[in-house]
Amino acid sequence: MAQKTNSRLFQGARIRPYGERGYLLDQLSISKRFVIEQALSMTPPDGFDEYVIGADNLLILFQWPESEGLLHEWLSGLQCQILDGSNHSRRIEVPVRYDGPDLATVAVATGLSEAEVVAIHSAPEYRVRMMGFAPGFPYLDGLDERLHLERKASPRDRIEPGSVAIGGSHAGIYSVASPGGWHLLGRTDFPLFQAEQARGTVSDARQVFALAAGDTVKFLVI
Repeated sequence: MAQKTNSRLFQGARIRPYGERGYLLDQLSISKRFVIEQALSMTPPDGFDEYVIGADNLLILFQWPESEGLLHEWLSGLQCQILDGSNHSRRIEVPVRYDGPDLATVAVATGLSEAEVVAIHSAPEYRVRMMGFAPGFPYLDGLDERLHLERKASPRDRIEPGSVAIGGSHAGIYSVASPGGWHLLGRTDFPLFQAEQARGTVSDARQVFALAAGDTVKFLVI
């Protein structure tokens, strides 16, 4: 049975064993997950190996099994100044040319005009929920329900980097050329993934990826 941590920050969160060396922290808010990620980068627990970010959870892997006690001790000992993640998130403005190949079909599917689709899509401040399936690809929370659409039945074989898209309840930006089934509304020249930096020995993820979980994104209509 999982132990309970004394830290008020983690009330409502759940810790579960995951495989032989892992522990899954779930039911986390974006802010809680973000500050844990920051603390893992700064002062990880003894025996820490790596972590993997999910939509509302965080998987922490240790170098050896049966490390739950170490994890709880570390969580309880985190200092408030380490856990204040407000200074680490950023607001990023992304200029977009709304001329995507699916803009017209999205308008028809939603019963809106193309201008209304653009206005609705560009209105919110989105929050980066997590980084997903390609390097630097952000899953963005905050998409207006009027634009919630199932992904395309027939995905494209190739979508160019910089394509601004919607799929399900999320907005996103394709960071590298890849197949995909999201609806393409426009395009941006904003660089999301610095491949040359990734090939080096850079330890700061901000030098490789333009966005991180917890950041806010505002689309600007060109």
